[in-house]
Amino acid sequence: MAKPQIIEAQHEYISISREEIIARSEDRALVLVNVMPADSFKAAHISGSINLPLADIEGRARQLISNLEQEIAIYCAGPT
Repeated sequence: MAKPQIIEAQHEYISISREEIIARSEDRALVLVNVMPADSFKAAHISGSINLPLADIEGRARQLISNLEQEIAIYCAGPT
């Protein structure tokens, strides 16, 4: 089983399971962010997630995530 993932909630980090992330993948209140390189994202990712490689977070997060106050789940591997 995969390690629990991290989401940001009110500036605190909490862990949620991979299963919960997948179950909430269509929940528009949760932004799913895959931080793997673009090639890895193309190969496999959770449907509905956006790709924001670690190296690009600082420069592109505000472009890709319109509301940084909403729940954001960050994961680093595709659904394998």
